[in-house]
Amino acid sequence: MATPHHADAPGQQQVHRVVSNGIGLNVLELAPHHRSRATVIMQHGLRDSAFALLPIARQLSEHFHVLLPELRGHGRSDHSDAYGVYDFVLDFKEVASSLSGQRIALFGHSLGGHIVSKYAAIFPESVEAVTIVEGLGPPHRAHESDEAAEMQVLQFMIMNRLRHQERRSRPIKNQTEALERLLRNNPRFDAEQAQELIPHLLTQTDEGLAWAFDSRANSVFVGASRANDAKFWRNIQAPTCVISGSLSFEYWGAEMGDANFDGRFAENEMQQRVDLFQDCEHHWFEQSGHMVHYDEPERLAGLCTQFYRTKLNL
Repeated sequence: MATPHHADAPGQQQVHRVVSNGIGLNVLELAPHHRSRATVIMQHGLRDSAFALLPIARQLSEHFHVLLPELRGHGRSDHSDAYGVYDFVLDFKEVASSLSGQRIALFGHSLGGHIVSKYAAIFPESVEAVTIVEGLGPPHRAHESDEAAEMQVLQFMIMNRLRHQERRSRPIKNQTEALERLLRNNPRFDAEQAQELIPHLLTQTDEGLAWAFDSRANSVFVGASRANDAKFWRNIQAPTCVISGSLSFEYWGAEMGDANFDGRFAENEMQQRVDLFQDCEHHWFEQSGHMVHYDEPERLAGLCTQFYRTKLNL
């Protein structure tokens, strides 16, 4: 069930509350007058915000009804004790059932890409097009074929991702410091857009400002495997557009915590994943890292708009 709240400002997005298994989800909505044409549901990634996708969503809203749910444990959505990938898929289904029109296209970045690919494979009946941005997982690493090494990785992930980490990051003094951190980690992000986003990445606690993200949501990737992901990629019936950042090795090299891993994909490794889809086009964004929507938002918006209009004949 969806409950309408408000528009943040005249002519901007409306805000809804959708309840999924008792978890309240914050959902942004643009261009509801286009609902009878088609709805694009856009899912952001881990430690990010629905508001980060607004530059792309605004261009899409010229032609489509657009929904942007905030993941459970993020932003103004409720925290939870359950952060399995299928909890996120169920949330996505509840948003679609509550607010979308009859025709649906999907967009997902990073974790959002994993969610929409599973949704499109499990609930194919209304999905007409899918865009996955940096959502096919990290490059292959040597330990993935070594079971003993895999056990060590799982030990690390269980102890660091399944347990709630109190005050894991150092306190944030103010929005200015938060902005500095965001730009330091994302040097290609336009400073003006970053400043607009910062309030939506933060929450006020008794101890001051903190990132608006439940650290327990990190557990979603514990035990994930490429073989399991591939089952869903093969079963997506809708035409799919996969977008990769050529500079994503910067992110993967730092994220995986392996001194012997440079974060780069082997030659043809990404193409081998893309080839598993039934109907897929693939684009490299040369000036983008993992956060493509930060690095090349205009190009991303233009490509998505063209892809959806073509595949939905609108």
